[in-house]
Order: sequence, then C-alpha cells, then structure tokens
Amino acid sequence: MEKPPIILDFDKVWRILPISRPRKEILKSILFSAFPFIFKSLAVFQNWKNAQVFRDKSLPFWSLVFWKRGFSKSYPIAVHPEKGIVRLPNPNPKLAIAIHAFYPEILGEILQMLEQSEYKKLFLYVSTSSDKSKKIEGILKLSMFPYRLMETENRGRDILPFLKILPQIFADGNELILKIHTKKSNHLNRQDLWRNDLFNKLIGNGAINKALSILENNPSIGIIGPANHILPMYYYYGANALNVLNLSKMMGVESCCLNGLNFVAGSMFYATKEALLPILNLGLNVGDFEIENNQTDGTMAHAVERAFAVSLLAAGMQLSDTNYNNINPVLSVSKDHYFTI
Repeated sequence: MEKPPIILDFDKVWRILPISRPRKEILKSILFSAFPFIFKSLAVFQNWKNAQVFRDKSLPFWSLVFWKRGFSKSYPIAVHPEKGIVRLPNPNPKLAIAIHAFYPEILGEILQMLEQSEYKKLFLYVSTSSDKSKKIEGILKLSMFPYRLMETENRGRDILPFLKILPQIFADGNELILKIHTKKSNHLNRQDLWRNDLFNKLIGNGAINKALSILENNPSIGIIGPANHILPMYYYYGANALNVLNLSKMMGVESCCLNGLNFVAGSMFYATKEALLPILNLGLNVGDFEIENNQTDGTMAHAVERAFAVSLLAAGMQLSDTNYNNINPVLSVSKDHYFTI
C-alpha cells in the first residue's frame, strides 16, 4: 500500500527565504527536478509535479524572454480583442452584482462604495448563511438598490453560493456580472489591504463604467480581474492542481490546452454569461464541497476559484484586467503577489 505524502508547513520555509517568489519557484524547480528521490515523499513535491501541466511551454529554454520572465516579478501578455468573438455588443447593458455576504460589517463597505459609484443600473443578488440572513436583509433594506437575498449553507466559501445564485441571475436576463464578496482571509496578516485593493479596483471611482466599456468594446474578453491580482496557475497551484485538472476535463478542456493558464486571485471579477456557462453547466452542488473547517488551501472552493479561468478557456474567450486599454492591449501577470505566500 502506497504511503500518503508527508505534509510539512512549507509556507514557513517560504517566509524565511529572503528572495522573491519567482526565485523561490526557480529554486524549487531545480531541486525537485534534480533530486526527486529526496523529495518525492513530500506533499509539496506531489503538488508541484501535478501542476506541471500548467507550466508555460511556449517559450524555449534558450530564449531571452524565458529568462526575463523567470526572474521578473510580473510580465505582460498580449490580449487579442479580435479573437474568438462570440458576443454581440449590447448598447444598454445591465449589471448584476453577486455578493456573498458572510461578514455583515463588510457588506456595508461594499454598499457604500456602490452608492458612490457613477453607475446606478445595478441589481444586487446577495447570498448569506441562514443565521445572518436577518441582519443582512436589514442592511440591504437601508440601501438604494433592489435586491434578491438567498440563504445558503456555510459551505464552499463564496464559490458555491455564487454558482447557486447564477441561474437566477441569468433567468432575470442579466448577461454581465460582478462577483464580489465580504473577504477577510483571516489566515493572512494583510487581509484589509487585500480586500481594499480588490474593492477599489472593481467598484472604486470610475471602475464600473470602465469595466463595462471594456466588455462592450471587446467581445472576446469574458472576465476582467483586478489589476495586479492575475496570477500564473503554475506558480500558485497550492494543493489544487488535480482538482483543477479534473474540472477542466469535465468542461471538455484537455490538459494540453492548460499551458500558461492564469487566474484571478481573490475570486472577485467582472464576467460575461458566456464565460461562466461552462463551469455553471457542471452542476456542482453542496456534496462536491468540503464541510467548512477553516481550510486555507486544497478545497473544491480553491479549485473552482482557479477553474473560472478554464471556463473562460472553454468558452473561447480571454482574460483581461482593470488596467486594460485598446492602445496597449496587454494583461499583466504577477509572479510575486503581495497578498499571498
């Protein structure tokens, strides 16, 4: 019988190494590739091995770009707005705001920012656990926006509630969605900084109008993530590579298509209906998600956070960020994300 892999707190090793994340990953790859017999019993080695499918193999080892990307903290990749156009522009778009409100006090922050926004044609679709439903509804009633409130089990973090409320959003005729949630990330010391940065880039001054303009003028773009929060899957796979690969196969995306895949960290983004249908159509339900136990990685919720990028791929659409512009249509990929380990 095969022994289970040894689980060590590798994050502690990461923290004490006084080098950037890209250099840590290069070091890990060298050690794991050269001495697999030493590390093969460690869970972190197995996770690294499983994540090889996400490594960008488009650049040859001897190219200058390969080495520049290897040591840089971020790099640009081109967005091709003329590719894979599957959606006709809508001159009168409606925006649905999907909010998972696990922390009532942070819902107030979101509503205040939305009320200060220049864009007012908003409808809120709010999910929360049954024990917080009355408090959440009291906060919503004081806001200026129409809303629907759905009670959900505290399972699957913000991911499962989003998948459960999406059919209602689409049934109501919405084709553009902003997914946002009352993020705390209690295992990180930078929780407020991360949340504030995400909120400012998604619903801060002018952000909504800009995102809608990007989506309307570039029909091949299906998801817009906050700038500087687009991460390479190969670097930030954690213990999620196998689950992401399984979800990809279920969406009809073969492993050979996943090379160089990037995803939105923090699970907050703008999206079109077309970009989300492949993952919604999997029919994931409560039985597919673990019981909440303060897990920090390796759950189905963590996998689906990454698999939204696969859904985009299955739809034949592209990823962008909130800094996108038509003059220089590029996406910045961060390899040294300040808010994660």
